[in-house]
Amino acid sequence: MTIDQGSYHQREAVIAPATTPLPPLPTAAAPAVVPAPAPAPAPAPVVSRVRRSSGSHFEPDALFAAGVGLVLTVLGLIVMIRGGFDGTMSAPVVEVLGFTHTTTLGIIEVILGIALLASGASRSRSSEIFFGTVLGVVGFVGAVQNESFTKNLALESSMAWIIAIVGAAVVAATLMLPRFSSRSTTTTQQ
Repeated sequence: MTIDQGSYHQREAVIAPATTPLPPLPTAAAPAVVPAPAPAPAPAPVVSRVRRSSGSHFEPDALFAAGVGLVLTVLGLIVMIRGGFDGTMSAPVVEVLGFTHTTTLGIIEVILGIALLASGASRSRSSEIFFGTVLGVVGFVGAVQNESFTKNLALESSMAWIIAIVGAAVVAATLMLPRFSSRSTTTTQQ
């Protein structure tokens, strides 16, 4: 995370009390003469400065990527729990949200979901674009070459198109949505 990302809080307080100069120390060669005390000078004003800075960031693209990652992770975990690991990874075909899945497809969904969730949480645009592109390409290939993935993943063409559209939406949101940043600095001198 760079300095311009994340929360920004700074507080600075400087208080410099006035000091009076000390008289010079007597030397050993000269007799010590104590001068008459001079009138006390007026106390100098205390110099103080208080500075408070704060800032905040709002990144809707990171929220969108993290939300997609969370949905994919939960979907994959449900598929893995229903499918189980006691048999072959492609044998138990389960239906979740109206689409057929295998345990292998659930593992793939969990991996991509965690990657998108982490990239959204870290607010890294480059990883959001990368994993959104991976999700879009995987969905597109699964939709176009559906016959290749029917046996091992039980992937339906409609599910693959939805995944491709969601991946494209993550990339588009990352590239097009602005990031909002606000900073406030207050300096008080007394």
